[in-house]
Amino acid sequence: MDKKRKNGEGTWGKKTIRGIAYVFYRDAGGQYYYGKTEKEVKGKIKQAKAGVKVVSAKTKPQTFGEYMLSWLQSVRTGVEATTYQSYLDAVNARLINYRGYDLANVRLSELSSNMFQDYLNSLAKQYSLNSIKKVWGLIKTCVRYGEAKKDIEPLYLNVTVTTPSEANVSVKRKIIQVPSADEMRMIYEEALATCANGSKRYGNAAYVIILIMYTGMRVSEAIGLQWKDVNIQRREISVNQSLARVCDHESGEGSYFYKIKATKTKDSMRKISLPDKAMEAILYFRKYYLSDNDFVCVNDKNRNHYTRRQIERTLERIVLHSKCIRKEYSPHSLRHGYGSILLSMGTDIKIVSELLGHSDVSFTYNVYIDVFDQDKQSAVMKLNQI
Repeated sequence: MDKKRKNGEGTWGKKTIRGIAYVFYRDAGGQYYYGKTEKEVKGKIKQAKAGVKVVSAKTKPQTFGEYMLSWLQSVRTGVEATTYQSYLDAVNARLINYRGYDLANVRLSELSSNMFQDYLNSLAKQYSLNSIKKVWGLIKTCVRYGEAKKDIEPLYLNVTVTTPSEANVSVKRKIIQVPSADEMRMIYEEALATCANGSKRYGNAAYVIILIMYTGMRVSEAIGLQWKDVNIQRREISVNQSLARVCDHESGEGSYFYKIKATKTKDSMRKISLPDKAMEAILYFRKYYLSDNDFVCVNDKNRNHYTRRQIERTLERIVLHSKCIRKEYSPHSLRHGYGSILLSMGTDIKIVSELLGHSDVSFTYNVYIDVFDQDKQSAVMKLNQI
């Protein structure tokens, strides 16, 4: 392999893959870029710096990676910008730039079901089942498209390839820690802590956390809440939208912006009654109200909406300084805490499912199965009183 350095940046070289000669560039971070020519590689590097990978419309895709990216572009207009971004991130991370098994550089004419099986087996050594399922679902849809267009020979992946199970993946599903009712109170009390001069220790973001904790909203729903969806007289909010971070592919600079989008699913659109502590948070933000289209949860400095990461960091600080024994709670933990407490207090599961915006009751049951197991044990123990 003929390696050379240019301008002291990364490593250039040549590599033959299944009889095909490629030029590659390895940057300082270990990222590889492949192409038939040096010019093609430089183009991919430029695209990567812009935060997007594309396949030239003038060049017919020859490798599976190129075909996959070309197919993604073709479905881009039919999905939400945030959905497309998640697809692109999954494909780039676990196919295009994945070096555990180089399926991306296999020519379309050389693809076989055995290659896809080996690829999945390799992913199982590095990723969780959910991460694998996400990219595998996209790959299967792309392959079916290619088979229908006769660009790819029939592979029948649903029959010929076995996907890994939870037991066979190295990265196990992360169990979300759920705070108890006592810990929710501890977090609430710490969120309201003040400094010596009387200022709020955690700023306005603390009230966003209180709102999430006592309504069960997703972070994106809380930061996307507008005053037009708040009914103070009825102590009720309508969850109709969310605020999502989207990559600005059109700018060519890989920049990001926040965009109002529909809720996660149709079932996510819902009305939530506000208990006292949630109402307290709403009334705290009311002083920033100018119009019905303003965001509810804004900072004190410039009245800008919050970002997901800002809320996550504030919660990390609050939990760290609280009396909670466990210190790894996330905003999603608070959402689950809301649902868990309602169920433990005897609230009907269908009502809890609707309040959380779940697609169906069975999903809610699976999420809170531990709560139901505890209820079963408590119910059986009541027999001791007879």
